[in-house]
Amino acid sequence: MNPSRTLRLGCLAGLLVAGGCSDMVSMNRQYREQGLEQYNKGEYVKSASTLQYAIRQEPGDYTSHYYLGKSYEHMHQPQQAIEQYRTCLTVMNNSLEGSTDREFRLKVLDALARDIATEPYRAADLNLLERQPKTAENHFLLAKVYRYSQDPDDALENYNRAALADPTDFAIAKEYGLYLEELGQTKRADAELRRAYAMNTKDEQVAAGLRRIGVIPGPSLKDENDLVKPVVPVGPLPEVEIGGTTPTHGPQQPAPGGSTGTSSVRD
Repeated sequence: MNPSRTLRLGCLAGLLVAGGCSDMVSMNRQYREQGLEQYNKGEYVKSASTLQYAIRQEPGDYTSHYYLGKSYEHMHQPQQAIEQYRTCLTVMNNSLEGSTDREFRLKVLDALARDIATEPYRAADLNLLERQPKTAENHFLLAKVYRYSQDPDDALENYNRAALADPTDFAIAKEYGLYLEELGQTKRADAELRRAYAMNTKDEQVAAGLRRIGVIPGPSLKDENDLVKPVVPVGPLPEVEIGGTTPTHGPQQPAPGGSTGTSSVRD
């Protein structure tokens, strides 16, 4: 075959493939936008069906996996929701955009923990989590599950392990400190909230938590030498009483464009 003709055919094939990929991405976004709109209207059966189409067009669309899980959650199908949240986390690990979308990942982790905690038969899911590698994120997830299950001892143990595994993770330090403050463990809360504040002085919840325990946020807190490492409790954890309800997170919006969609959606 003539080399120039071969080259032309190769270029044409490449354009067709590229065009096909572009069409698939376009279809994925159309289905995703429609599914998110249905989700916002409370049409969860319709949103689940539409988001399934979006995922078929683009399996790496982690936003659609998350809101498909939320749709299942509202349809009282917790196991299907848990499966979608887990898939969402896996997809994010393998995505350039997803691997850096920390805010969205925290939202997925929280949804997964809440569904496991509220599932009547959660022993199998807990056992699966306990067998996972002892990473900061896995301990963080376990801490959330135990917290929402009203098991403060196991929650605090896993928050502390998460903080030790990654002392630089602001989200872990913040949530650990606020939970200690909620339980009335002021001394330990003081250390964790100071550590979180040293990492992010602009977080209003951390600053409010410090004020509630009698610490005035300010530049001097960042100079403390003991803010680098989390506090390791000595001896058994003190008994605590749980009062009130677990704080809930406000609605968030997926980031515009890319895998995270463009619609404003509620959780």
